[in-house]
Amino acid sequence: MSNKDILIRLFHKLDVSGDGVLSRDELSEGLRRAGVSPTVLQKLIDRLDLNADGIVTLSEYKTAIGVNNNE
Repeated sequence: MSNKDILIRLFHKLDVSGDGVLSRDELSEGLRRAGVSPTVLQKLIDRLDLNADGIVTLSEYKTAIGVNNNE
């Protein structure tokens, strides 16, 4: 399994509501449990939430991690 596959699986694991997007709460909780500091967490959220609407879509996530949306 490639690193990109692992990162896509992580997105789906963090999406606890199963709605296909990551809310700030889902992302914050998942990364906090992984030991990510609040400062780094905020920077990650800002980087992933490209349109600053408070949710991270799979498309935004793929763009941020360098995966073509057709993959």
